[in-house]
Amino acid sequence: MSTHASFRYPFEGHPASIPMVGLFSFSPGAYLKLFGVQIHAAFEDRGLGNQYRRLNRRTEEGPPKEKFVAKALNEILVEIASDEDVPTMFADIKQALDGCAQARERVEQLTFIESLLIGFGLEPDTWQRRHCHQVLMERSGRRAQQLFEAGDTPGAVEYITTHPLLKALVWPEAKEVLRGATSLNALRPLALAMAMDAHLGWLAAWDLDDAENRELPAPQFASLLPSNRRPGRNSTSLLFDELKRRLEVSTITEMMDRGHRVPDVEVGTLYRWSAGKNFPDSGTMSKVMEAHGLLDDRDILYRQFSAAKLINLMGWLSQDLSKKTREHGEPPALWPWPAYPYGHPDFESWAAERYPFWLNFHQERGAALAELAKTAQTDK
Repeated sequence: MSTHASFRYPFEGHPASIPMVGLFSFSPGAYLKLFGVQIHAAFEDRGLGNQYRRLNRRTEEGPPKEKFVAKALNEILVEIASDEDVPTMFADIKQALDGCAQARERVEQLTFIESLLIGFGLEPDTWQRRHCHQVLMERSGRRAQQLFEAGDTPGAVEYITTHPLLKALVWPEAKEVLRGATSLNALRPLALAMAMDAHLGWLAAWDLDDAENRELPAPQFASLLPSNRRPGRNSTSLLFDELKRRLEVSTITEMMDRGHRVPDVEVGTLYRWSAGKNFPDSGTMSKVMEAHGLLDDRDILYRQFSAAKLINLMGWLSQDLSKKTREHGEPPALWPWPAYPYGHPDFESWAAERYPFWLNFHQERGAALAELAKTAQTDK
């Protein structure tokens, strides 16, 4: 029996590749899907479902034509223009649609993540560590990709190894592989390894933010990371441990019996969750917590719930890459796999070393990274 954690595919359906943006980020849609955010539902609530579908409709010839996109956007902007908290970005979009070249340039400079954050009402002056880390992951990853695609390998390597965030993703052997790259496609396995480390850094930034926002004595996500101290336990199972700790129970029987009422959940669901075989929906956890009188929707356990999803995503992708590499005889073309970033043999040893590094990194350099992330995108 393996002593290493096993991770499950983080989405419904058959495993499929996850779209990337730049070298180190996934598409915003992948993150929204991971965390269960339904964008289309928000549009439906505003009576803008048809406009949303027109924006996302594809035809046999490809994406929808620009004039149809512009019409749908104008209709959306008219509907939300009266909102008191309408994002400032929307004014630029309206001006760009009306033909203002400067406004169009400002809109086009925004990354997907920047647009998503601002669209959710998070203006740059409110961004915390986790937002800034994610913005820089995408912005700098796109810039590095552009340099590689242009054939400027030396410039791309220089950019990555001197960038305040990206240089933390590069270990000595990785730097040599970057320098010797003959194509962007050949770099994909290494880029994915660096992306995994970047996402571990994002988790650490998020952990620090939540600890400060809730005035907790210490970050709370490390207990969700699989470790050699708890062999074979994945983040889903470890989240269940956190639930038991929060409820002050030690068994599922106590969880069902010791609350103010019996939780309206299937016992089998709890056993599968405890074994790490099935990640629960948020409603299951809420029902259990509410049955025990825990009604604060800002409880850190809800944040740990989302953090465990991100850890599972990192774990599944890394596990999948390592498995496929071993099945093909560990070909050099897939380096650094089956090893993990920085040459670690497994998820547990990688997380044990790199997570404390990232916590310290953001404590020491968070302010500088925030300043960089909040500047307008030029050549960064």
